[in-house]
Amino acid sequence: MLKFDTIVKNGGVVIPYGDGVQNIDLGINDGKIAAYIDRAAQADADQVIDVDGKIILPGVIDPHNHLGLGDPETDYLTETRAAALHGVTTLMNFLMSNQPYESEYQSNRKNADSQVHVDYGFHAVISTREQMEEIDKYIQDYGISSFKFFMSFRGEEGSYIGLPPIDDGLMYELFDNLSRRSGTVVCVHTENIEVVWSIRERLQDQGRDDLQAWHEARPAFVEAEAATRAMMFARETGAAAYIVHTSTEETLNEVRAFRSRGGKVFVETCPHYLTHTYESKVGTFGKQNPPLRSPSDLESMWDAIRDGTIDTIGSDHAPRLGEKKKGTVWDASPGQPNMPVILPVLLSEGYNKRNISLQRISEISSGNVSKIFGLWPQKGSLKIGSDADLVVVDPDLKKKVTAKGLQGRADYSIYENYELTGWPIMTMIRGTLVARDGELLAQPGSGEYLSRILGE
Repeated sequence: MLKFDTIVKNGGVVIPYGDGVQNIDLGINDGKIAAYIDRAAQADADQVIDVDGKIILPGVIDPHNHLGLGDPETDYLTETRAAALHGVTTLMNFLMSNQPYESEYQSNRKNADSQVHVDYGFHAVISTREQMEEIDKYIQDYGISSFKFFMSFRGEEGSYIGLPPIDDGLMYELFDNLSRRSGTVVCVHTENIEVVWSIRERLQDQGRDDLQAWHEARPAFVEAEAATRAMMFARETGAAAYIVHTSTEETLNEVRAFRSRGGKVFVETCPHYLTHTYESKVGTFGKQNPPLRSPSDLESMWDAIRDGTIDTIGSDHAPRLGEKKKGTVWDASPGQPNMPVILPVLLSEGYNKRNISLQRISEISSGNVSKIFGLWPQKGSLKIGSDADLVVVDPDLKKKVTAKGLQGRADYSIYENYELTGWPIMTMIRGTLVARDGELLAQPGSGEYLSRILGE
């Protein structure tokens, strides 16, 4: 008889890049997927978990978080609690500084290692040449292989988070630098902010103060133009480009055209671009960079998920309090605390409403992220030998969203009272149950840091 530490049985298992929903049981040993067990086979385990026909997906890997923009001391505690409860088993956080990263890295590791309920890794924002000179150190010593560039942070635009002005020369140097380091990725925020400044001033002079005005101030073409420029830099240098938080059909069409000519680029979108538009009645709580877009842009995001243009879903999670979102649309703080709704949005609006397959959902929420950011096949695969990171979901479960129920730091949500169908009911990380039926089982500090050393 086969013997395991844990057997998860009677579920429909979705393995990325596999053959849809498979009626198999999962045998787990030492925190790893050890076997796919035929239902007729004789097997036993110290722990048997019967999921009663529910769906088993690889745990969500959220590639886009800004922990520290809420409470730098406690964000890793509160936000990874929300993550574990909502099927996110790994998250990637952006380190941001105007100085070389040793201090920032050490302080984040100290806070995170004592607080996290899920596994985690880092990207690093590059905004100075001093940071550029230390990239090898960040790769070899810190295990960071992905680096972000804010094309929008010219002039004083990045000063609200302490970042200095940048230019295209610095961006080219970053692409060129990483082109010689296999496995690295340039994550690019694509907006032409100089055009935005000109348009924004005209709208403010007209007295406009609404989400559509925020969209008009940062129109689709400024995202698409910057994305095209980033893709050209990637083509010329040979570096890998990853366009974060894509929001417009125009950008998607530029990506399709670039790929049709043999170019390689990865594309991310976010939950809010799949559910909300500038017509949504959420006021300044919906302020976001890039902005919430038109209803047609929203549907184009779903089309791009279906046809493979979009590779990943990242939350762009920023756990600020609602007081930071007050005021006019021009001076309210941007950002959303949407990490906990990644899976409910994909299940409710994608699987249940638009017939997006569970196979595709597993790929954009987990498998593709793992491959792009150097975690495959340890994470996001459910292959034999991979970490037993999984989430059990009930695709028919209906719940109304509340900020309190999401259990993060933020006291608001643009999804407040939004009914979604399809929710996580159990989360497992490295073979250990961390959440079940709304109860957090993991202890702070139980998550592990993921060092992505190239070549390993």
